[in-house]
Amino acid sequence: MLTYLFIALFFGVIAAIYWGFWHGTRTKLDNEDLKSEFLESKFTFLKDLKFDKETINQDPDFQRILEIFRNAGYKKGTVTEISSSLPYSEKKPWKVYATVKAGTWPFTDKEDSIEIYSIFDKELSVLIEK
Repeated sequence: MLTYLFIALFFGVIAAIYWGFWHGTRTKLDNEDLKSEFLESKFTFLKDLKFDKETINQDPDFQRILEIFRNAGYKKGTVTEISSSLPYSEKKPWKVYATVKAGTWPFTDKEDSIEIYSIFDKELSVLIEK
């Protein structure tokens, strides 16, 4: 029992060091909350979207995203969540992820976060100003 406590404590300390290092050395960007909300709102039309191999749309962005899902192994599924990730610095891109779920529990249930969009901070600032 004491062994499990030490193992949990060890992983807790490692996680705290990683989290503190990441947040302590990360470059703070202008309007991080606004940019994150903008990116997530840009793709909210995907939330709760059910798609399969027959799904076709004339919008090229939508077709590109469907192609990303298919390349990730999802011929059929539902988008359950849209999220964006904060970059470590200006040199790293913002990324938008769609969480896709497919299959039936408990046999073939599968859920992954798939990157659907990335943009650098300077480009995003220009896009928001428009």
